[in-house]
Amino acid sequence: MRSAVHIARMAAAAAVLVAAAPAVAGPDFVADDRVHPLAASDVRGVLEPTDELLFALDDAALDATAMLQLAAVVRWLDGRPDDRVVIEGRADSSGPADHNAQLASLRAEAVRNHLIGRGVDPDRIVVAVYGENGARPRPEAHDRRAVVYTTKAPIAALVSTELDNAALEVVWTHLGTRLRETRGIATPVAR
Repeated sequence: MRSAVHIARMAAAAAVLVAAAPAVAGPDFVADDRVHPLAASDVRGVLEPTDELLFALDDAALDATAMLQLAAVVRWLDGRPDDRVVIEGRADSSGPADHNAQLASLRAEAVRNHLIGRGVDPDRIVVAVYGENGARPRPEAHDRRAVVYTTKAPIAALVSTELDNAALEVVWTHLGTRLRETRGIATPVAR
């Protein structure tokens, strides 16, 4: 039989849980209303917001959900003029590697073009193409995606980091000129 003190403690704990406000949930780019929006940090550095846009098999078209996610990214960037946005294009492991690289590039470019169409300066956008690098051996829907995150890191650091993380190429714009780097060589992109 439980003591009256134990029952009183359990009742008090239950009252606290019931009275607690629900946690705010949602993608990182809409988290401005959180008391501590970066609370998920591991304390080694500030975590920037990130989101993943999923794609259908062998497709690079943005769906309605992706467009809503990108609208949140645009709103986030509007209030942060020093932030850059990085788009990682990815593909699953189905199909030949060269096809998957092209598909990942098309996905990242679809996101880039949508952001530019919504007013984001191309000089603030960095595209990293991963193809099937990092994908699971068995094709899974989660591998068919574009990862979008923001950062204040300089372009040189972003390019180096993405290539170190197995990106096939990194593409960015500087003063209206598109540049591409693969294996340490930066070249203008043909228009």
